[in-house]
Amino acid sequence: MRFPFTFMGLLSVLFGAWLLLYLGLHGADGPVSGGIEVAMAFTMVAFGSYVLWRRLTHGREA
Repeated sequence: MRFPFTFMGLLSVLFGAWLLLYLGLHGADGPVSGGIEVAMAFTMVAFGSYVLWRRLTHGREA
């Protein structure tokens, strides 16, 4: 069985973007927690973008 890496990448990008939008609208609770939240959101978007980019450039064998 093939793992759904494309679906996981898409969810990662969407959830990371949602988190950045939420933080932009509502703000963080504090400087440390805000930094951690933004770092996690960027990590999620970066991971998801990498997964989707590999899928688009290499096709099904990626």
